[in-house]
Amino acid sequence: MEGGAYGAGKAGGAFDPYTLVRQPHTILRVVSWVFSIVVFGSIVNEGYLNSPSESEEFCIYNRNPNACGYGVTVGVLAFLTCLLYLALDVYFPQISSVKDRKKAVLSDIGVSAWETCS
Repeated sequence: MEGGAYGAGKAGGAFDPYTLVRQPHTILRVVSWVFSIVVFGSIVNEGYLNSPSESEEFCIYNRNPNACGYGVTVGVLAFLTCLLYLALDVYFPQISSVKDRKKAVLSDIGVSAWETCS
């Protein structure tokens, strides 16, 4: 195992896509990204119904538009967050400053904790 704070021993290394794809957190981010697309897409496409007897469309989740809005919001935020941290995973080996690496790692931990608690 290479030493250094927040992987600082690897700082400034060349970009290796094979190593990136094999990392467990990268695989989980891609899976989360796909699931966020599924959540967002299924609610947007099939979450609202238009009854022939009513002129307004309604959310299929207890006829509560806030439930569909919440699902769409969570899907979009998860999509954007996964893209942001996938980009950070690609850029992370080129970050040479230990302080910047610490900020990146702590923001990842903080966002993961916030998503888990909410």
